[in-house]
Amino acid sequence: MQKCSFLIVLLATILPAVAQPAPIDLSGQWRFAMDSKDVGATEKWYNQTLADKINLPGILQAQGFGDDISIDTPWVAALPRDMRWYLLPQYKAYTTPGNVKIPYLSQPPRHYLGVAWYQRDIDIPPSWQGKRVQLTLERAHWESTVWLDDRLMGTDNSLVAPHEYELGELAPGVHHLSIRIDNRMILPYRPDGHSVSDALGASWNGIVGTIALNATSPVWIDDAQVFPDVEKKTAIIKVKIGNLTGQAGSGTLSAGGASMAVNWDAKGGSAELTVPLGDKAQTWDEFHPNLQHLNLQLSGAFADDQRALTFGLRQIKTDNSTMLLNGRPIYIRATHSGGDFPLTGYPATDVASWKRIFQICKDHGLNSVRFHSWCPPDAAFTAADELGFYIQPECGMWNNFRIRASPPCSKPRRRG
Repeated sequence: MQKCSFLIVLLATILPAVAQPAPIDLSGQWRFAMDSKDVGATEKWYNQTLADKINLPGILQAQGFGDDISIDTPWVAALPRDMRWYLLPQYKAYTTPGNVKIPYLSQPPRHYLGVAWYQRDIDIPPSWQGKRVQLTLERAHWESTVWLDDRLMGTDNSLVAPHEYELGELAPGVHHLSIRIDNRMILPYRPDGHSVSDALGASWNGIVGTIALNATSPVWIDDAQVFPDVEKKTAIIKVKIGNLTGQAGSGTLSAGGASMAVNWDAKGGSAELTVPLGDKAQTWDEFHPNLQHLNLQLSGAFADDQRALTFGLRQIKTDNSTMLLNGRPIYIRATHSGGDFPLTGYPATDVASWKRIFQICKDHGLNSVRFHSWCPPDAAFTAADELGFYIQPECGMWNNFRIRASPPCSKPRRRG
């Protein structure tokens, strides 16, 4: 039996940290190399200077790299009706080299499944001395591996969240940053899932959205999640504290006029802060998308960090088969999105683009989008919050799950 995991997100956006100093934007021209034989890691390409050039954010298929499309192109997911399309007489004109057009596919200008390397120098300013540095790749496809100078910093393969790398405390000056991207089928996902299939253009290789370095204090706000309470007009902020110092410490966590003492050990800590929102705080729904804003601050020994939080005051319940939002029934009128953006080849990561998409849906009487087997970038969540729109993101896979039944017991089992 096939199951699709889903979640209707009604409002819980957490904005990026607003702590100083300002992030270093890494968008622009990068050095680049194709690695179709997957030898770069073994040959230590991170210690070499790559020769080609490419622009990031972006994908290699849209910048002249990859193989020409042919009738033999090894697509990730060729539907059964597509397998022998080139033998049908009505498609004969579209089978000649240079004029191949694939039916049913969101056809990219080039095709490539494999490894590619992206490289540039980064300059750490003197003001970042003693700071904790993090690299953010908002959306990479599929697996990323990062080297700083000749040090391996880690690997990530999330299809639904930014790839974030802890670079630690860096000496001011120039460093060599190398990123290996592998867009092959890294995990055994169903090939027709919209996060991995080329049927709607999701087999690209590259890095899109925000590509930046951020600096924080050595003790920082690692995560913050808001849980609003409509009846009490409060918000509980659940916080994880990161610690690079290796030493225990203490400080103060505050937001919206509320504060509390917090402690962390050598590895970090956690805390829950309850913030009153006031009797005049208004609830959020599709007709009245009122937003609440809080500035969360952490101060103390080696700690000086803050994060802007935006969320909706709302309560979600069910009454038998009826879904209730703030005590009122809501009816989902949704359309489908498979992540296809044929003009660019990758999903939009700016709020304006998603507002345009959602507003078109609203103009046609819809109030929701199901993101089938993929999760949109953060900008879609922000746009939905601001417009009053329900979204159903799904994990980056679409697989079959089978539950294995336990064999019957012939004898009762003893306890003890």
